[in-house]
Amino acid sequence: MARFISKSSNLLIVLRPGFPAQPITGTPAKPTLSVRFKDGLADVPDGDLTDLMMAHAGFNSDFILAEIGDPYASTRQPSEPTHVITEMKYGTPTARQVTGDKVQFSPDVMKSLTDIAASMAKAMFTQWKEEEKAKSEPKEEEKSYPQKSEVKPTTKGKKVVEEEPRAAVDAS
Repeated sequence: MARFISKSSNLLIVLRPGFPAQPITGTPAKPTLSVRFKDGLADVPDGDLTDLMMAHAGFNSDFILAEIGDPYASTRQPSEPTHVITEMKYGTPTARQVTGDKVQFSPDVMKSLTDIAASMAKAMFTQWKEEEKAKSEPKEEEKSYPQKSEVKPTTKGKKVVEEEPRAAVDAS
């Protein structure tokens, strides 16, 4: 079985046109011989049909024989359109859901995007590490002021005198 890949998602290749029956002249009907691509892929049984596909004028321009992968996957439009589903509750829209229309990138673009993201993550991590290191180390230029809890309360106009601890007196 041979697999063909198309640039289009819904391509119909007519290999031999059909003719309707003509009962007056006694000519029987001749069916159309065609291949339809579904989502850009068509599986054709080996034999005459594969030979006719390869002899078609659109071979290697509109469709190709699949050997490794699908080179048109990133540029092909999906056959199913985008659906917008809106939930209604008591005549008021409550939720909206959009399906389909997913962006696909080629493998080369995906590889370059992951490489760029990895290098950016490394740079951001080293910058964050340096900032955290700078935050944890106090600068020598800064003066150390007492904390709020270390400041002794004062009253206006009165001096606060601390009493020195007295020695314990034995009454014996």
